[in-house]
Amino acid sequence: MTCSPDATAEDAERWWQAYQLAGNDRDGELRTRAEAGDEHARRQLASWLADRARPEEAIEVIRPLADTGDDVAELWLARWLADGDHTDELRRRAATGSCHALHSLAGWLADHEQMDELRGLVAVHREPLSSWVARQCDMRVVRLAAELGDKDAQRRLERWLSRLRDRAAAGDEYVQRFLAESPGWQRLLAEWAGLSGGSGARRPGPAGCSDPGGRSGER
Repeated sequence: MTCSPDATAEDAERWWQAYQLAGNDRDGELRTRAEAGDEHARRQLASWLADRARPEEAIEVIRPLADTGDDVAELWLARWLADGDHTDELRRRAATGSCHALHSLAGWLADHEQMDELRGLVAVHREPLSSWVARQCDMRVVRLAAELGDKDAQRRLERWLSRLRDRAAAGDEYVQRFLAESPGWQRLLAEWAGLSGGSGARRPGPAGCSDPGGRSGER
């Protein structure tokens, strides 16, 4: 369906008006327009509230738009739900197949070290979460994905183990201390090093250990 030029111009004008109202802190008028069905006003009001550390209000404002399937609204809602630890609603939305909810829930689980639930989530929703997994720098997440058969994660884990082995052998005290305090990773490194000199894809051992890479992955 193609919009007429007049409809397109009207939509652009409503966006500009909402943008101007938010920029001038006229949230009351934004709210009135949002309640009257102006989607641009609703987005601007939600963003305005979030920028002023009022996330709970922002969630309430954006939720109706997210429920209509608006992609931007779904993204914002998922992120704000995760930031506010509203995991019950996040789980419900993820269960319906919302990619934004799935990604935000996966990030929340990784950040809060809920690795068993994360494993189940990735196993069930492997395809929609593949791009999220690919962005992760947290080796616990990479290891988990490798155990579930993700070939890219297996290659990334092997490269990381190779660097870990080399740094330990070179006398890196930080890595040596990490391995001494992390028997799970120490065992995995020993197993990996014994397979054809540390080459070739393999299924890593049990997950759940910390790693010296920290939790620097994206949500």
